[in-house]
Amino acid sequence: MYQKPRELSGEDFHFSQGRVGLVDLEMESSHIADTAPSNPLDDVFGSDGGGDAQDVGLQAPESTHPTDMSRLQTEHTTAGYREGVSVAKEASIQSGFDEGFSLGATIGQQAGRLLGLLEGISTALESLQNEQSAAASKLLDEARDELSTKHIFSAEYWAADGNWTYLVEPKDKERDVLFPDVAEAHPLIRKWAAIVDSQVQQWHIQLDVLNDETGPRVEVNSEERGESGVVQRTNKALDW
Repeated sequence: MYQKPRELSGEDFHFSQGRVGLVDLEMESSHIADTAPSNPLDDVFGSDGGGDAQDVGLQAPESTHPTDMSRLQTEHTTAGYREGVSVAKEASIQSGFDEGFSLGATIGQQAGRLLGLLEGISTALESLQNEQSAAASKLLDEARDELSTKHIFSAEYWAADGNWTYLVEPKDKERDVLFPDVAEAHPLIRKWAAIVDSQVQQWHIQLDVLNDETGPRVEVNSEERGESGVVQRTNKALDW
């Protein structure tokens, strides 16, 4: 049975349009609610989710300009470094000086002793005016050159921090290395100590007499000289 569609009256039409508009309004509100942030402060402080905050932090560009905080940090770091260096110098410079001075004095004493022996031999043979006196004088000149501070304390034997670079072994294996051990092990001191020992044996020098400061001294009497005033020359062993 066919029924003719009923025409809507004005009231029904208005009600129908109102329902359609209400449905559209609800759909639009739902869409806005889905797209809008749940917290209005999320745009400023970010969402509560850790992953989103991390993504935002990674995507945010880092500032390439120095800030006041980095400048202050640099200044305090520099000031602290300088203060630390000053305190370290005050604490170590005196002890380093004392140790270096003692070691240098010990080495210098050894070198001076060797030079003194060679100078005494050269002076004693000077009056002979022969090959032996010339050889003793030449040996003294070589010793003065090699046993000078320029060669003894050169970079060949010493590191930049003041430690020796040559092998040093104490005479007694049960004790630590002492300054006399370092001095005697110096290559130049060892070289010239051997040369001086050979000279002492050659001229029969009694070193015990030199070590005894209270012992008798040999004085040359003017009457022992010849009439010409020239000391008699002899090739006998040196009488020290």
